[in-house]
Amino acid sequence: MNEVQVIAARYTDRAKTDPDARVFTIADHIVIGEKNERAGRMYVGDEFRAVVITLSPGQAQPVHMHPETSHAWFIVSGSGEVTMEDGRKERIAAGQFAVHPRNSVHGLFNDGAENLTYIALSLGK
Repeated sequence: MNEVQVIAARYTDRAKTDPDARVFTIADHIVIGEKNERAGRMYVGDEFRAVVITLSPGQAQPVHMHPETSHAWFIVSGSGEVTMEDGRKERIAAGQFAVHPRNSVHGLFNDGAENLTYIALSLGK
């Protein structure tokens, strides 16, 4: 397995979502592009964040970990391969859910022929 990137801090300068907004449409937040241009911030609050991330075929969320953040991934469309601790890999597809507690290794590779879109729910820093 390649080097695991440690992401110790999140952006703190992101504008927070209107606290009265309670219902969101996932499709309104889908962004398709290169690395750093494929995430649509759906919700940013004090307790958690929800980002819609789309990986085009062949794109990856590199293997990384967060000492201060836990994640849950809700796969909206497409499929791919999740990499975890010790290089363990598992298939994941639309309708599935993956959990990545603090300090756990995780990465995602779209090895399919269509876009892989997922919601990353983040708790912590």
